[in-house]
Amino acid sequence: MRVPRSAGFQLTAALSAWLVLLSGPVRSADPALIRIDKRQPVGVPTTLTAQMMPRQELASAWLVEVPGALVARLHALHLSFDILDPAATGRAYYLAFAPESEQVAALASVGQVRLLDDGVGLFWADTEDVREQVPAVISLKRLSDTIRTPVSFVSPARGRARQRALDARIFAPFDARIAEMVDQVSASNLSVLIGDLQSFRTRYASTASCEASGASIHDYFRYQGLETDADSFTFSSNRYTTSNIIATIPGQVSPDRVVIVCAHYDSTSSQATTAAPGADDNASGTAAVMEMARILAGYQFDYTIKFIAFSAEEWGLYGSRHYAQAARQRGERIVGVINLDMIGYADVVPEDLNLFVNDSSDWLGSKFVAAAARYAPLDITKAINASVTGSDHSPFWDQGYSALLGIEDSPLRNPHYHKTTDTIDTLTLDFAAAITKASLAAVAELAQPASVVAPPTGVRVSSHVIRSLFTARRMAVLTWDAAPGAIAGYNIYRALVSHGDYQRVNASLVRQLYYVDRFLPSDTAYYYVVTAVDAQGRESNYSLEAQ
Repeated sequence: MRVPRSAGFQLTAALSAWLVLLSGPVRSADPALIRIDKRQPVGVPTTLTAQMMPRQELASAWLVEVPGALVARLHALHLSFDILDPAATGRAYYLAFAPESEQVAALASVGQVRLLDDGVGLFWADTEDVREQVPAVISLKRLSDTIRTPVSFVSPARGRARQRALDARIFAPFDARIAEMVDQVSASNLSVLIGDLQSFRTRYASTASCEASGASIHDYFRYQGLETDADSFTFSSNRYTTSNIIATIPGQVSPDRVVIVCAHYDSTSSQATTAAPGADDNASGTAAVMEMARILAGYQFDYTIKFIAFSAEEWGLYGSRHYAQAARQRGERIVGVINLDMIGYADVVPEDLNLFVNDSSDWLGSKFVAAAARYAPLDITKAINASVTGSDHSPFWDQGYSALLGIEDSPLRNPHYHKTTDTIDTLTLDFAAAITKASLAAVAELAQPASVVAPPTGVRVSSHVIRSLFTARRMAVLTWDAAPGAIAGYNIYRALVSHGDYQRVNASLVRQLYYVDRFLPSDTAYYYVVTAVDAQGRESNYSLEAQ
C-alpha cells in the first residue's frame, strides 16, 4: 500500500490543465470526469448534485462523472472544479501513489496522469492491464464504477461541521474476558506465520505461489475450527483468477451484524513473479489476522466476526473491491472494518501506530484508540484523511461502510518497501504483537463477547417535537423487544455521538418495553442503546444502537 505524500505529483500539477486541453473539448454527448472541490464559494443546488455520479471521495475534493452538458452550468455558477477527462466513457481509472518524480514520469509514459489531492494522482491508459506496465513501487487503486458515499459540499450557504467523536469520550466497561484474549497474542506465533508466508518466495497475484499461500491460509483457518470460504474473483481484464480467504465466527445474538478484521496476503517487488517476500507488506498484517482468528475462535460473540485475507491488493485493491461491492449488493450489515497493512517495521523505538479514517469512520478510530488504551497500551496517531485510499479499507469507504487503516508509518519509512529485501529479519516483532493486541481488543469490543444475559433486540426510537411560543423541546420514545429469560428490567443509555460515551438516563430499572426520554433540545442528535438486567443483577451487553 502507499499513503499519499505531496512531493510525487508536483511534476504533473503544472501540466494538468495543458494535458486536458490536448484531450479535447467537453462535448455535451459525453460524460466528463471532474475534480470538484468540497468547499465552494456558493451553494451547490441539489438538482446539480443529483446529476453527479461519485467515483471517489478525497480529503478536499470529489471525483465525479457528470453529463457533458452540465459542465457549462458549473462554470456559470463559478464553482471550483477541474476537468480531468472530457470523455470518460468506459475507461478504467486508477488512483496512483508515486513517491518520486521519475516514477510519475514512468506513469506518464504509459498513460494519462492528473494531479488530484495531497499527492494522489489519477491515472488511466488504453488498457486495463496496467499493473505490469508501471514500476512496482507505485501503488494503484482501481476506481469503482460508482460509490455509495453521497456527494456533499461545504459552502457559506449550506452545511455545518459534523460533531466528531472525541477519543476520550469513547468508553466501555472493562471486560476481563477481552484482557484474557489479548494476553494470548504471541510474538513468536507471529514470527512463525510471517516466516511461513515469506517462504513462498512470492505471493504476487497471478502466480501459482500466491494461490498456494492462499490455500495455506485457508487450511490454517480451517484448523482453528472456523467456517472458511474461498471467495474467488477475476482481475486484469479477467485474465487471472484468485481468491479472498474468509473465516467466520457466527454471532450469537445478531449474526447479521458483521465485524471485519482484514489484511492483504499478496505481495510485489521489482521481481514480482519470482522474488517478493513481502514480510512487512503484508505478511505482517496477514499474520496478525491469523493470530486473532486462532485466539477468538475459542469465544462466542454477539455479532459475527469475519477474518479476511484479501488478494490482488497490489494490482489495484481488486480483492477488497470485489468483496465490498458484493457485500453492499447483498445487504451485508457491516459494523466496522479494521484493516492492517504493514505493521512490523519500526524505524524508531518506541514506534507508534498510524490510524486513518474518513469522516463517517471517525467513531471507529476513536473506538480503536480507547480499546487499545484499556487492554493493550500503544502509542497511536489518528488522522481523518479521505485521501488515504491505497489499501483495503478504501473500497469499504466507497460502499458507505465504516473502516480504518492501521499502518506503521505515514509516509512510509521502510526502505525495503516493495523490494526483494522485505524480509522478516528487518521487522520488530514486539511492535507487530502490540498492534495485534490492540486490534484484537478493538475487534472483541465491537463484536461484544457473549454475556450470560442476552441483550434486547429490535430497539426503535421515534422523535416528537413539542413547540411553545418561545421554545421547542423534543422527546424520544424508545421501544424494544423483550430479552429472553427471566429479566428484572432494562437500562437505557444515551450518547451525543454514535458509539460514544453512553450515559444511563433512567434512575431505576425500566419494567416495561418502552421508555420516554423527555425535555431534549430540538437541534441535537442522540444515540441510544438498551441493556437487560436479570434477577441476580447481571447486566447484558448493549443492544444495537438506535438514533
